[in-house]
Amino acid sequence: MPSIVETAAFPNSAASVTRIRTRLAALILAGMVAGVGLGGFLGWHYGFNTAADRRRSLPNSSILCKPGPWGDLSYTPFTIAAPDDLLPIRSLETEGVKWLFKGYTSDSFVTLLQSTSLKPEDQQKLLAPDVFHLQANGVLLTPSADLVMSLPTDVRDELYTILAAFTENEYQFSYVSKATLNDRFSSGDISPSTMDLFRSLCSDRGNYLMFSGLSALLSRLPSYTEKLHFVKALTSQRTMLMRLHITPQTDIDTLAEYWGKGCWDTDVRTILKSLTAIPDGTWMNILMVLPPGPSGLLYSYPTITDNPMDGPPVNRDCHWTSLNFFLDVPNPNFGKADYAFNEIKTNYFPIPGDPRYGDLVLFSKPDGSVIHSAIYIADDICYTKNGATSIHPWMLATVADLLDQYSCQVPPDQKLTVSYFRNKGI
Repeated sequence: MPSIVETAAFPNSAASVTRIRTRLAALILAGMVAGVGLGGFLGWHYGFNTAADRRRSLPNSSILCKPGPWGDLSYTPFTIAAPDDLLPIRSLETEGVKWLFKGYTSDSFVTLLQSTSLKPEDQQKLLAPDVFHLQANGVLLTPSADLVMSLPTDVRDELYTILAAFTENEYQFSYVSKATLNDRFSSGDISPSTMDLFRSLCSDRGNYLMFSGLSALLSRLPSYTEKLHFVKALTSQRTMLMRLHITPQTDIDTLAEYWGKGCWDTDVRTILKSLTAIPDGTWMNILMVLPPGPSGLLYSYPTITDNPMDGPPVNRDCHWTSLNFFLDVPNPNFGKADYAFNEIKTNYFPIPGDPRYGDLVLFSKPDGSVIHSAIYIADDICYTKNGATSIHPWMLATVADLLDQYSCQVPPDQKLTVSYFRNKGI
């Protein structure tokens, strides 16, 4: 299975990606003329292996995508984890648990507590002055680690359901796919007792576990190393490497029509046409046909580049990621919800047919509010960023996985809807 090391060969900047693309065709032709082992060059530098990755002999870890206008695609699942120096362990532990019950008053919150199975004395603990804070936008709770740990399972489930509906609580929750538990936590670096604590702070949501109370858990762990290993595992993501199969017989015009969106048609067509010169064909990493911005960010984590002296940092969330997909110079305002939604209303239109590469994917609550956006790539695989912080990478995920994950943010009796929009200028 390819690891993240394979993708690390790609420079993390749009300018570098553009320079690589410009040189690619020349390198291919020069290699053919000079008799250089082209398949070996591409295999080492771009993840190609024309002997092993040909269609008739895909590695066991690679899966063929369904046929479509995107061409002959395969994907290989793998897990990505943030570098240690991006994990703010100490601040995560000291910031405490902060749960906002948006729109609640003192009376309505008391009524909520009385409707649960909490004993009266335990209700009073949540109403203590150092825990209960009435604010203009609702009730803010700052429970101690002991109080967080003591909540009964049914009460935790009920409170999590309410809290997850408010975007203000986004940073207080993690959503862990049950299918990835072994990938995340089976390395042996995390003790069984830590896993027991983790599970005690989770609420079951179908295919996912909803977790909150990270600072409470970290305060219980005996060493910094254990804390680091847990946060690294918790924030790891299951993603995939995608490859496009090119042979001398490939219909380049059809592929270029699909992948050459925006102003990248000539660039993409040149790359695809050049690769048809490989006699046995090759599997090309799709990074080579994505625009410079997303190809430079894919599989990477945000680094702090904004100087606070210049003003507030740019919010590089899912909407910033989606709406900047085809832009060479990102628009920082797309990280502002109102600005982003106005952009969608003004410059996008709903798609009556099947989605295509570059289309905007919106995940919406029953009331119409959008809680996530992504960019459609092919075969229901999207380019996405599932959070605004430095521990959320730019990655690939399926529509089904995103729908499962974000469904945790609505009550069990409600369903998210998925809709597709296309930019009027593309």
